[in-house]
Amino acid sequence: MKDFFALCCFFAMTVLAAAEWNTDFAAAKEESAKTKRPILIFFTNSESSGCRQFETTFFNAKRFQEYADKNLVLMKADFPTTVHNQSKTISEQNRQLRSKFGAAIPSTYLLNANGELYVDFVKKDQGVTKHQEKIRDLMGKYDPGKSFAEYIDPFVKAYVPPEPPAAPAKPAAQKADEKKDDAKKADAKSEAKKPAKKPAKKPADKSAAKSAGTDEIDASIPDENAGSPRIPLNPQGDVQEWLKTRAAEEAAEEKEVKEAIEADIEAAKEEAAAKK
Repeated sequence: MKDFFALCCFFAMTVLAAAEWNTDFAAAKEESAKTKRPILIFFTNSESSGCRQFETTFFNAKRFQEYADKNLVLMKADFPTTVHNQSKTISEQNRQLRSKFGAAIPSTYLLNANGELYVDFVKKDQGVTKHQEKIRDLMGKYDPGKSFAEYIDPFVKAYVPPEPPAAPAKPAAQKADEKKDDAKKADAKSEAKKPAKKPAKKPADKSAAKSAGTDEIDASIPDENAGSPRIPLNPQGDVQEWLKTRAAEEAAEEKEVKEAIEADIEAAKEEAAAKK
């Protein structure tokens, strides 16, 4: 009974220690680029007893969990026997990944943030057979989680994150246009900073001031008829007198025009009568 209880505790601790695995490869690459860590991709069949043992022995071990949290981005490409247990999108993604790397099941690889192969452990161990021997040797140790972390640690430490893609070079014509636009903007800013020009002052007409017996300069308002005559404005108050005079002159002019028109009409009548 005690052994059964201890075994249950072991499996409970194993489940609690399980890491968060990405199943979306795009999300794994994004996390890798952000954290500057390589992607450890695990090709597995979650319904296979051998794959489950591989995962439980290595990846669920506390030592490996602590290592992965600081050094890796975990990605699982699962190929379950019961296909309907997986979405079509993930199934197609995993199929393409397996085809790309020629991955056996189970197997692990290190990739960079661009999804490119960084370390092929099978190739590093000089073949599938020697790699399987290496894995069995690691699994046979007292702390396989620690052993596996130590196995991949030299590669992780040597990892150099890929540089972000450089911006495409701009055509020469586009660069020239941008320089012209920048020059125009700079000119517009400099013009905006210049102080506004003050309107030039016209020379003052002092004749009105002299006629009024004062040295002050008078302003004047032009009449509607082509600016002449001009209404004088001065401290003596001559505007009212000027307006009266101007009104009398206009009345006389109107009278003369009216009389001339009437005379023309009378002359026309007389001429018409004479012809009859």
